[in-house]
Amino acid sequence: MFIKRKKFVLSLTAIFIVVVGVSCVMYLSGPKKMGAETIVTVNNEPIKLQDFQERLSTIKMNYPPDQKLDLKKIKASILRRMIIESLILQEADNKKIEVSDEELTRYIKNIKQNYTEADFNQMLNNQFKTYEDWLVDVKKKLLIEKTLSKSITEKINVSDKEINDYYKKNYEGKTMEARVKLAQIFNTNKATIEQALIELKNGMSFEDVAKKYSQAPEAVNGGVIGYIKKGEGIPIFDKAFDIVGQNETAIVQSEYGFHILRVLEYIPAGKITLDSVKQSIITQLASEKETKVYEEWLSDALKNAKIFKNTALLDSIK
Repeated sequence: MFIKRKKFVLSLTAIFIVVVGVSCVMYLSGPKKMGAETIVTVNNEPIKLQDFQERLSTIKMNYPPDQKLDLKKIKASILRRMIIESLILQEADNKKIEVSDEELTRYIKNIKQNYTEADFNQMLNNQFKTYEDWLVDVKKKLLIEKTLSKSITEKINVSDKEINDYYKKNYEGKTMEARVKLAQIFNTNKATIEQALIELKNGMSFEDVAKKYSQAPEAVNGGVIGYIKKGEGIPIFDKAFDIVGQNETAIVQSEYGFHILRVLEYIPAGKITLDSVKQSIITQLASEKETKVYEEWLSDALKNAKIFKNTALLDSIK
């Protein structure tokens, strides 16, 4: 039996982190002519100066004031991301992959239900976007995810033999302490976390509330931290073991701020059975395969791409 992955494991952020270690963008030199508003061409597809500057402005605005801004490094990172996006979008075009109006409408509806109108408009303002510009970006994001899914995820299979071999090598005969699969909503502002709890009690999903209000890094994953045992993480997480079988905690305070904790799964102490770790093994093996396939695809795409950079224009951006 083979188990196919239905959800792309690598988020867009993770993808761009992966590529830093495996691929280097090679720029061609020569008499390639570009317009004054084009910063790079990727297989004759232009990357516009305005789009580049918008991303740079957003990073500058959100950059910690107590940290030195390494402009050269940041510009190189933005450019690399935009080149990768261009290659993926070209792959979508070559394979006739599209995002339907229905898919776009459904996605936008899910996003907007997490915002008041004022908060939504503030979000657009923070990104220097009009609503129409934002729609273009959202559709592009969906198209990238869909293309990666069709080009990579649908090729990934995890066999029963691979699962069993991984279990025997890493778990068979071992015991483990009780664990919980933990999710949290975290915010340093008490009023904000109180509003988050109200919306949970009014029926909004924990995942959506976490994405809307949590300041923790795992907010993008709906607040899911993963499996922990007592003593792992910050001390406040141990309170999760007191609410097994319940919904979420009331608001609890730590030295960092305010938390709402939820236990998504409880695994009691005892021998590690195949059933108890099978899903995590599948996730691990599929993630490794997806990363490998993605790295190979991207390395090949970059090697065969014709990429010209307007060095003088890039250097002039401050």
